[in-house]
Formats: sequence, structure tokens, C-alpha cells
Amino acid sequence: MKEKRSAKNSTDALIILWEEGFFKKYQNFKSVCENLSSRGNNFPYSSLAIALRQAKFLTRRGKRGFFEYIQKHKADSEVIKAIAPGLFSDELLKSLQKDFKIELEDLKYNYGKSGNCTAFLLRKILEKLIYITFAKHNLISKLEDKSQTGRFVGLEAMIRLASSEKIEGVPFLISKTANEIQSIKFLGDTSAHNHLVEVDMKTIVPQMPYIITAYKELVKKL
Repeated sequence: MKEKRSAKNSTDALIILWEEGFFKKYQNFKSVCENLSSRGNNFPYSSLAIALRQAKFLTRRGKRGFFEYIQKHKADSEVIKAIAPGLFSDELLKSLQKDFKIELEDLKYNYGKSGNCTAFLLRKILEKLIYITFAKHNLISKLEDKSQTGRFVGLEAMIRLASSEKIEGVPFLISKTANEIQSIKFLGDTSAHNHLVEVDMKTIVPQMPYIITAYKELVKKL
């Protein structure tokens, strides 16, 4: 059984409950206190009342003394968790397992824990996947950097080429997908080269539907 998380103060305690989905349904002061008490968190009523009133992720209904609280939106951790089944779907994993075993293991371990590692791995998988799909169709020369012998163009150019090159009339990436995934290149570059900036998982989440779509479009060419 998963151990319940505990907190040092009322504000942090409410954040934990929010992240665990406790406020998906309306909760009153009594139910909040009971939940926290089961974790060994027995904060002063006055402190908890202030924390509930100031929690920006909650809204309330009812009259003073009988308020009920519910979340305004899902916690970032819940959104991150909800995306995982799409990223690690059986269909996608089966298609990628042969050439991306190590990357997928690393991604599973770091997803939701480290924004830096997640951004870097998502970028690496995308770049490698474009390369492999082009290689399968004998189009590697398209990825070669004409200005430097023995080198390939960068990911931005690869994405552009993937949206313009077609197999039987269908591009490797449709233009909308290609446009939307440019951000993961930026985040991946930031994680790898900008030592002063930490990539937060929250900044990756909006890009995830597009990066998953890109992977699915590319594996069709394998």
C-alpha cells in the first residue's frame, strides 16, 4: 500500500491533497481535517482555514462556516500522469523497442521526475527517429549538411525536411505536427546546453500531445 504523504504546514498539506486528486470532488472543512489527521498532520484550525481561503487552485461554495471546496483545475502532477499512457502505449513501445530500448527505459525512469532529462530524451528520440525513417527509405543524403562533409543538418532542419519529403504522397510529418514540435527542440537544447536554466515538467506538458503525434506519424514509415 502506498504510504500517504505528509506535510510541514497547512499550505503544503493542501497542495499534497490537490496533487493526489482529493479536491476533484467538493470537500468540507471536516473532511479535509480528517484526511490530514490520518497522515499525522494536525494543524491548528485557524491555520488550515487561512490556507483554504488563500489556495489559488481551489474555489468554494456555500455560506461561512459551511464552505465546500473543489479544485479549479487539475494539479500539474495529475496532468503529467494522465499523459503517460499515450507516451508509453503498447502500440508505440512495440514500434520503438527495437531501436530505442535504452532511450525508452531512461524516459520511463525520468518522466515526471526530471524535466531536464525528459526534454533531452524526447528530443533525442525525435532526432533519431527521423534519421532511422529516412535511412529506411534511402533518403539519408537528404539529411546531410552540404556545407560540412560527414555531418548532418540540425533537428530544426530535419523536422522541416520530414514535413516536405513524402512517401507515396504522404509526408513523414504533416505540417501542423512539424510546426508544433519545434518547442521540444528548444527545450531539449536548453536541457543539454544551458546550465543556468532548469527545464520544468510543466513547460513540457503542453508539447506532449504533439510529440506523441510526431512519434506515431514517423513510426508509420518504419
